[in-house]
Amino acid sequence: MNFQQPVKQVQEQIREKLSHDLSIDWQEATDEQYYKAVALIVRDLLAKRRKQCMDRAEKEHAKTVYYLCMEFLLGRSLKNNLFNLGIEEEFREALSGMGVKLDSLYEQEPDAGLGNGGLGRLAACFLDALATGGYPAMGYSLRYEYGIFRQKLVDGWQTELPDFWLPGGQVWLQEMPERSVEV
Repeated sequence: MNFQQPVKQVQEQIREKLSHDLSIDWQEATDEQYYKAVALIVRDLLAKRRKQCMDRAEKEHAKTVYYLCMEFLLGRSLKNNLFNLGIEEEFREALSGMGVKLDSLYEQEPDAGLGNGGLGRLAACFLDALATGGYPAMGYSLRYEYGIFRQKLVDGWQTELPDFWLPGGQVWLQEMPERSVEV
């Protein structure tokens, strides 16, 4: 599926997201608001791709891989997804024409507080490999409200602090309360 489009069309999508979803005029938007608008556009493209993949799997009666893991160390999603969809340069040029640097938007995104260490990285690699191979797959985990804790030394003692990752990372989440389960 080709997601490349003319720069003017990308700019129009960004303006529309800023206006419709964030209630802000594009000339007045901050980098954080631009980040959210671009992330929402990319999330919509990923949803189209996911639906197409799942429809194909259903039509072909293919099995789906469901991967359950307690953590996923995904890193930052915007840059990764723009690159993988082959649309990073169109967005860079579109934003530049609007007076915004794409690299500044990358800095607005927190690391998803969904894991740390080898298990989380391995889980993310499995999902990347499945997606690259075109396999129908879905990763499941817990959504940590405060992420994996941060460590800080206070007066020589280790102190654990919550990792407030959701405010900037929530843009990637598509809530489905009808499918939630209380644990």
